[in-house]
Parts: sequence; C-alpha cells; structure tokens
Amino acid sequence: MNRVCALFAALAVLSAAGWLGWPARGQAPEGVSALIDREVAAVHKRDGLTPAPTGSDSEFVRRVYLDVVGEPPTRAETLAFLGDDAPGKRAALIDRLLADPRFGEHLADRWMPVFRERGNDELGELAHSANDVLAGWLAERFNAGAGFDAIALAMITAEGRISEHPAAAYYGLAGFPVRTADAAGVTSKHFSGVQIQCAECHDHPYDPAWTQAAFTGVAAFFAPIEIQADFYVQPIDPRIETKDVPPADQLAAYLKTLKEDIPAEYRGRLDDLMRYNTPQLPGDKALKTRDPKVWRRALANWLVSAKHPTTARYVVNRHWSFLFGIGLLNPVDDFNSLNEASHPKLLDALAADFVKHGWDVKRLYRGILNSRTYQLSSAGKPEKSELWHFAAAPVRQLTPEQLFGTLFSLEDGDALLKSFARQHPSAYHRLSQFAAFLEMQRKNGQEPENNTKFDDDLLKRYMGRIDGMRPKWRLRRALAAQYAALAQDDEMALSEGFTQSIDQALLMLNGDVTRRLSGSTNGSTVYAVMRDFSTVDSRVEALYLSVLSRKPTAEELKRAKEHIKSVTAGNEPESAAYEDLFYALVCSTEFATNH
Repeated sequence: MNRVCALFAALAVLSAAGWLGWPARGQAPEGVSALIDREVAAVHKRDGLTPAPTGSDSEFVRRVYLDVVGEPPTRAETLAFLGDDAPGKRAALIDRLLADPRFGEHLADRWMPVFRERGNDELGELAHSANDVLAGWLAERFNAGAGFDAIALAMITAEGRISEHPAAAYYGLAGFPVRTADAAGVTSKHFSGVQIQCAECHDHPYDPAWTQAAFTGVAAFFAPIEIQADFYVQPIDPRIETKDVPPADQLAAYLKTLKEDIPAEYRGRLDDLMRYNTPQLPGDKALKTRDPKVWRRALANWLVSAKHPTTARYVVNRHWSFLFGIGLLNPVDDFNSLNEASHPKLLDALAADFVKHGWDVKRLYRGILNSRTYQLSSAGKPEKSELWHFAAAPVRQLTPEQLFGTLFSLEDGDALLKSFARQHPSAYHRLSQFAAFLEMQRKNGQEPENNTKFDDDLLKRYMGRIDGMRPKWRLRRALAAQYAALAQDDEMALSEGFTQSIDQALLMLNGDVTRRLSGSTNGSTVYAVMRDFSTVDSRVEALYLSVLSRKPTAEELKRAKEHIKSVTAGNEPESAAYEDLFYALVCSTEFATNH
C-alpha cells in the first residue's frame, strides 16, 4: 500500500502538457459548425477573451468517444487515430461514431434520467420495467435517425401495453396511478423545458402566459389517461388506456346520485375529471371534440409546432448541455420570460436549423462536434472567462453510465463482463429463472403462493427486448444505477457523477470492478500489456494509452520507470508494479472526467 501511495503522489501532478498541442484541424467547419464558432467568437471579442487553443488529437479522441458512444476508445483505436495524417480525420471519426449503435445507447442513457430522475427507485417493479423498455426503444429510434419531434409525439400520444408499444413506457415511469396535474407538469418540463407545475395552484409568479386557467386547460389533455396493470400476472405489463371523460355537468349530476362515501382514491379521480374537463391550448379556444384520443395528439402537435418554438430551443439546449456540461440557457429545463440565454442568437439559430432539417439529432451533433468551439483544449482557459463563455473545453464528471462503460473498456476479453452479468441479471432474466422454479414446483404437485401466474408469451416478448440490448450496455446500466444510489443530495436526488461520497470513493478504490481489473491475470489489461509488449517503455506507454487514451509525458514515463525499478529491486514480480500503475491511473481525476 505504501508503494501505491507513493505512486499516487508522483501521479498527482499528471502533466497538463500531455493534453496540449494544437494540430491543424483539417477541413474548415461548414453550416452549423461555422454558425457556432461565429457566435461564440463574437462573445469572446465582446468580453476581451482569447480562447484556449484547439485540443490535441489525444484530447479530442477520448472526448468525442465519451460524448458520442459513452465509452473511451480502445488502445488500438487511439493509436490508429493518432497515426492518421489525413486532414479530415476528425470529421471522419465523428461520422463513424454517429453511425455506431452505441450512439443511440448513450443518448438513451442521457435522456432516461431526464424522463425519470435518479432516486425514484421506490416506485417499484412497474417503473423499473418501463425504464428498461423505454431505454431500448429510445436507442433504436436515435440510431435509426428518427426526428426528435417524432420521438416526442410517439411518447406523448402512446397507449397500449408497454410490451407491445414501448413508447407507452413513458407514462409508466412515474409509477401508479397517473395523476393528471403531475402528468401535465412533467411532460411540459421533459419536452419543452417549461415548468408549469406551480400554476396548478396559482398564476405563475413571473411568466404571465401561465395562469392557473392556462394550466387547467393543458392538464385536461391528460385527464383521459389511466394505467391498468394486473399485478397477479408476471411479468407486470402495464397498459396505457385512453378513457372517455364525461362533461362536467354530467359528472356533477352523477356525484349527486351517490348516497354513500366513495374511496378517497376514486373521489380524487372524480375531482380531477371535474376540474380538468375541457382541454385548451394557451391562447387558443377550447377543443370542441369530446373524443379523448384526439386530445393528446392535439397537445403533442402543438408542442412541436411553430406555435410553441420553445420546444425546439429546449431540445437543442438539452443536447448542447450533454456535450458541454451546461446549456446555452441554464437551468436547461427552465425556459421562462426572465431566464436569458448566454448566446441568444446562437440558440435561436440552432433551433431554427434543427426544425428546418427534421429535428435531426445526428445532424445537430455533427455540427457541434465539428465546431472549433467543441474541439478547444481544456487547458489554457482564459483567466477571466466563465463556463458559459465556452472559451475552453469544460472538465466534466463522467456520468455513472460513462464511468462503467470506461471501466469495462479496460477488460481484455469478456470473462469479467460475463461474470458480472451473472451477478446482475436483468429483472426479466430473474423472472425467467423464477418461472422455471415455479414450473418445477408444479411438476412436483406444488402450487405458487398468492395465485401468481406467469405469462410465458409475455415473458418471451420482454426477454426479446432485453436480449436485444448489447450485454455490456445492459450491465453498464445496472451497475450505474447502483453507483448513483451511493450518493444523494438533501432532496434525495441521486448523483449524476462522482460526488466524492465515501461510498463512491470506496467503490472506485476497492470495488469489485476496479479490484478485478487491476490484477495481472489472464483477461486483465496488465496481462495483455505484458503479453504484447516486451520493454518497460512500451508497456508504460500501452497502459497510458489504454487507461487515459494518451501517451505519458517524459516526466510521467520517468516516474513510472523509477517505481517499476524499486518494486523489482525488492524481489517482487514486475507485474506488481504494472498493477500499481494501472490502479493509480484508474483512480486518477483524469480518468474520472471528460476533458
């Protein structure tokens, strides 16, 4: 342990020079990229700032992999990129990564905590089922290049069983049952970044458009929604149903006929139907039709129409925040009359271009990633600049999913992955095992408790969706959920990254994943490096490339060699020294951040 601590001290000053260097960028950015650079540069000029230089190839390749596919490049991918002299290699790499199936997985991982905030685990199996199904569906849609407007429309208007209509899983995320006012508030926030919740009880304090009457009209679009589920059948397959909503006068007459008190839950539902009875878009006339199937589609069409331009601005802003850590407007989901963007012209122009080109997320990403603004170095930040100046690449914590994606990228082979997959099976794999156990009981003349029934066909449908997920992605999501649960704030919200809680630190320093990756047995990075390289210099370089996606500086190489020499001088195997180096690099700040 002493030698590890000594090595930590030596590596505590990981050379920033290793992140510098500003090679030619190759082809000049066009379209969206030029727009971004022009508007950001105008703010730099206004505020007298000289931005950081363009980042090195090592800096860029790790950053763009993490931002687009959620895990860093392999050592081979890093070397291939660093050795490529083609002038347009950055743009070419961006195109390849946007076409990679991992793009949709990573983007689903970024959106799922938006749709269902971390920390809502008490919602039970129904919400967990919806989480898995919706994540898989989102990944498919993002990879297929679906417009975000189409994705939003599908989710807001969805109905039916989530095993057959995965977009309907959106309404299952909030638990059971759906409360009309809550559905209106979160849908507005999730898809347009406008927080209307407070208008449920009073006029919005600083947004005159959102009066209590306006909220009531919008909430009425969600009044027909009900979630039905048979909890005696496993797996749970909630279905979203659209029920008729009688006019208020009919409901009032019905209530007068009741001679006995009714259950509080039923009474609450009737009160909701009485209050949220007439759907009406802000500034428009009330809908004339009583056909509930028309209502949500009318609202969804309005949200992505020119009549509600905030939605496109919000979606662009949200994706910008995924790539820069903050939005052009912050908080990213609080668009209101008093909240101003740092670059209003840029936000408006990006939103207009986004809508013009079919709400194409990949095109938006391509424009941002090819901009000089995105490719700036994280070193050389102007002294008087703020994060919102975008004058240097921000140093960002890895999300929980990125962290485990990065850790599992260090495995040589898939033995560790298979081992953890057995320890963390999906909910449906556990159900499958339990169903097999119950079938064995039946054959022995025993009946399951609580009259629980298993729907084999339903289980197969769910298993098909789960098995369609890449095993590494499925496992990464499971471990990330556990990791995020190790830290929470005063409002019980779970962490989006490493918050330095004791539990999280212990997991990184001595958790199963880190401990098993840090060995030198077959399947480990250290084993592969010692097998494939014969000299100390080449082995140290290979470890840096594997863990940090860059080569060591001269000073880092010198310190590492001194440590290896001291270990072997004590008659310990050379592999022990490389284990120390690997462990120190994995536990470094540079590894845990995207820069």
